[in-house]
Amino acid sequence: MRKIQRNIDVIATFRTGEPPEPHRFRVRDRYDNIHEMKIGRILRIDREKVLGDDIWTYRCQGMVGNLERIYEIQYNIPHARWQLVKI
Repeated sequence: MRKIQRNIDVIATFRTGEPPEPHRFRVRDRYDNIHEMKIGRILRIDREKVLGDDIWTYRCQGMVGNLERIYEIQYNIPHARWQLVKI
């Protein structure tokens, strides 16, 4: 996996007292093309504290292009921001 830090647009379900559940997301590549990906499975969910912010980290598996890949996305709780972290 390689590290990247890209803001993404996510469609997710929020329930009281539980971590948000992402379903699909859109990301822009370095050429400014938009790619939409569906989250196949969530393998692991971790809650971390980074620089004073609470962050949910999701390790997911899904189709990226024509390949089945494992990637990580994060939800920053105080800033309400999603990021694609590793792919």
